[in-house]
Amino acid sequence: MIRSIPRIGHSRALHLIDAENLCGSSLVSVSAMIKLRDTYLEAVPMGSLDQVVLASSHASILALGMGWPGKRYLMRSGKDGADICLAGIIAEENIETRFDHVYMGSGDGGLAPFSGHLESCGVRVTAVSLAHSLSPRMRMATSDVIFLDRPGIAALRAA
Repeated sequence: MIRSIPRIGHSRALHLIDAENLCGSSLVSVSAMIKLRDTYLEAVPMGSLDQVVLASSHASILALGMGWPGKRYLMRSGKDGADICLAGIIAEENIETRFDHVYMGSGDGGLAPFSGHLESCGVRVTAVSLAHSLSPRMRMATSDVIFLDRPGIAALRAA
């Protein structure tokens, strides 16, 4: 008899963060990471059981650990390296059975199909982005958007 796996992540969220994308730079400094952490925590709801994963290239990985300690860090260099890390988590770690909400900390359109997949599985996905770097594909693939650089202003999902 085959049993379905119960959702163990009721009311837990996963925060997948492309640090370079949200800092607006391919080389993230410790001070930029601290500022991102503070801005993110102010703008995005985070529960005590939420999981945070930060991704960057090898050049910024130390700044991630020093600027936002105690989280999970992934590194991959090259074009779209952080996005590939975050997409791998969605593809390989059964996110749809473990979490009810995913905050996608990137405006990159390359992550839109993964966001759309999660939405189709019943997981609410919120894009967390800078206003100028939110791709139309990501806006369409997610339930809602939080702009880190425009507090209090939410993007309207195109109908």
